[in-house]
Amino acid sequence: MFLLTSIFSACAKKGDANAQPDASKSRTPEKHLQEMQAPQMRFLGEQDGPPERELKTALIDFFRSNSSVHAAFLVRAAYGEAGTVNVVLCLRTQSGDDPKLAGRIGRVFASMFGSHEHLDILFLDDEREGAVRKVASPFYEAVKG
Repeated sequence: MFLLTSIFSACAKKGDANAQPDASKSRTPEKHLQEMQAPQMRFLGEQDGPPERELKTALIDFFRSNSSVHAAFLVRAAYGEAGTVNVVLCLRTQSGDDPKLAGRIGRVFASMFGSHEHLDILFLDDEREGAVRKVASPFYEAVKG
């Protein structure tokens, strides 16, 4: 079983036609976190493109100031009964699942994407990290030393 945290962008970008009326007033992205379970997950490959590279850059800056993050991957993964493909931020951290960290990542994500976007976060153990590394390289790895 995979436990995911979904981040729903709390801040609508200016001119976002899909924004809900009070989405731009919300200042607490933590209210836009939702935990869900997926019985199975298949990692498909790295997710990359201009918006993803901007997100990765912002997250790298954030992770450099957070010593609990050891590695981060942005991948496409299929899960659920329908095999729906979603973008997943996979994190290897010092302490495993970390809802507070997910909330802080949510603030970074919300500052960049419209309210109709979401990002799933999966905290990795050894086995899952190995499966992700088979299809993608980390966009962030903490310097060991």
